[in-house]
Amino acid sequence: MASEIRAIRSDSPLYAGALRLRYEVFVLEQAVPEEIEVDEHDAEAQHFVIQDGAEVVATMRLVPYGDALKVGRVAVRKDLRGRGLGRRMIEEAARVAEAQGARALVLSSQVVAVPFYRKLGFVEEGPVFDEAGIPHTRMVKRLGPGGEEGQEKQ
Repeated sequence: MASEIRAIRSDSPLYAGALRLRYEVFVLEQAVPEEIEVDEHDAEAQHFVIQDGAEVVATMRLVPYGDALKVGRVAVRKDLRGRGLGRRMIEEAARVAEAQGARALVLSSQVVAVPFYRKLGFVEEGPVFDEAGIPHTRMVKRLGPGGEEGQEKQ
């Protein structure tokens, strides 16, 4: 089954596998225009992959975003969804963000994925908007002192 999460850069041979998976999920499954799937942030992003043998079966990227990190391009191979790979990726994002001193994780969630991110401590901020023809909403998970991780529930 799937291996540990590996941090890679855009010059890694595994990056091609991450792009193949993103193409399958976003362009083929969700009809995101191919010309916007890879963008100017890919070169600067921290990329993460989970492999099954030599194949990349889950991926995400983290991009600096003010005092936060922006999670993006979270993709899991269709037949492996629901097995915790996406959760593992988001938990890794939080670990990396805290280690780098980020105060929050932010992301643009597809509306259908909002319950998934809520379970992982994200909250919606702002209205629903269209991104690549798909309804999205901004979500934030506060980290560290003063953030959700260290606050008592009121």
